[in-house]
Amino acid sequence: MTSFLLELFKYFAVSLIALLFDYSIYLLVIEIFFLPINLAGTIGYAFGLVLAYFLISKKVFNDGWLKNKRGFEILLFALSGSLGILLTFMSMTFYTNNFDQDPHFAKMIATLISFIGVYLFRKLVVFKKN
Repeated sequence: MTSFLLELFKYFAVSLIALLFDYSIYLLVIEIFFLPINLAGTIGYAFGLVLAYFLISKKVFNDGWLKNKRGFEILLFALSGSLGILLTFMSMTFYTNNFDQDPHFAKMIATLISFIGVYLFRKLVVFKKN
């Protein structure tokens, strides 16, 4: 159980770094390009995804079943990112259509939903242990 908690803590920490990058891009896109909240959230997520791969594959899951097959690992990670983008877009669209247009709260809800779904996919598929 302790190794699971340590892994979850490391995953959370590097995800937080990627999220800060994601959120910065998100706000930049809203302020400069005036795009809708759900589209800006999706763009920010995509940028955060690239940083997340490098951090997660080096600092959290560096001994998975594909450690010698980086191309396939990157492909599956991109698939997990697509899942995250889909969850982000859907949850932000649902929130803004049904509740309000608060860009910060919409992003927080989407982040929580995406974090859970993507963590499980990455742990169980992309970086599963042998």
